[in-house]
Parts: sequence; C-alpha cells; structure tokens
Amino acid sequence: MYHIGCNEDCYNSDAVNSRETKKVTLVFHREQLLYDIKNYAFIEGHVWGEENQHAQHTLVEIGEEGNVDRVNRILGVVHAAVVEMLYPYTKQEPVEDEVICDHMWVPDDYKVIMKVPVTMSRTTLHLLNRLIHEFMVARVIYDWLSITHPEAARNWLDKAMEAQEEINSIKSTRTGVLRRPSHPF
Repeated sequence: MYHIGCNEDCYNSDAVNSRETKKVTLVFHREQLLYDIKNYAFIEGHVWGEENQHAQHTLVEIGEEGNVDRVNRILGVVHAAVVEMLYPYTKQEPVEDEVICDHMWVPDDYKVIMKVPVTMSRTTLHLLNRLIHEFMVARVIYDWLSITHPEAARNWLDKAMEAQEEINSIKSTRTGVLRRPSHPF
C-alpha cells in the first residue's frame, strides 16, 4: 500500500530495517591468493600439453618477478571491485581533500570491512569469504590469459562471473529486494 509522505524504509528485509549492525572484516592473505593463482596456472598450463609450450611457459610463470607486478595490479582492482560489489555493507563517506593515486598497492592482506546486520549468519560470512577468494583468483587468471592465451581466458571469466553471481545472490538475500510503491497516477 502506498502512503504519500511515507518515511519508512522501502525494503522488505528485516535485516535492512533493523539498524543493529556488527563490524566484520574479511581477510584475504596475499600469499594464499598467489598460491592458488600459481597452482591453477600450473594446472591450466599442463592441461594444454606439449603443443602449446610457449603459452604454457608464459602461464606457469605468472607469479615470477616482473610478471607478478601485473598480478598485484589486478588483485588491487579486483579487491576494489569486491568492496564496491558489497556496497550495502562497505559504504564509506568520502574523505575531505583525500588524494587517491595510482601507486602499486601490495598489501600482505586484502581486507573487506563490513557493517552487517546482526541477523546475518556466520556461515553466510564464511561462504562469502570463500567465494570472494575464488572470485579474486579467477579474475587474475582471466586477466593474465586474456593477454597471453585469449582462447583459454573465457573459462576463467565464466568462473569469476559464477562466483560474482553467488556473491550478489548472498548480498540480495541479506539486503532484500527493493519494493517500489505503486503510484496511483
């Protein structure tokens, strides 16, 4: 039912309507991300067989000096994308006179700091953490393959998109779907 001048939240989720939140930090250790990236790259490269030795060699060396710089850049981009993807939980107000630059950022840990409803399940947060890890790894491998072996890149993009859809599904389930009131005119 539509009320003129309604000041109520227009979400149908109790979690969103509740103002009670808890701070939760998801941590993604760079060494763990790099381990999986290198491991998957090794497996992917060896699946190609002997006929693609040059492409195999290029992929397997994804974590080597010089190559890892691209991996670091993409991890930074993907981390920022994850924070933005989880906007209902991660939003922050702009900082006055903040200067944001493009220096390479290589932290030991990538963190996603969230304010989640107290009704959110710990099991959901654990699942979210694992899905984000897989998303980050798949996106890095996709980026690398899009440069070095484009024919193989699509599979990794599909893996990243699948993880992203699951992350968005969790976000939508927990934040609720927006109900727009119908207008009589």
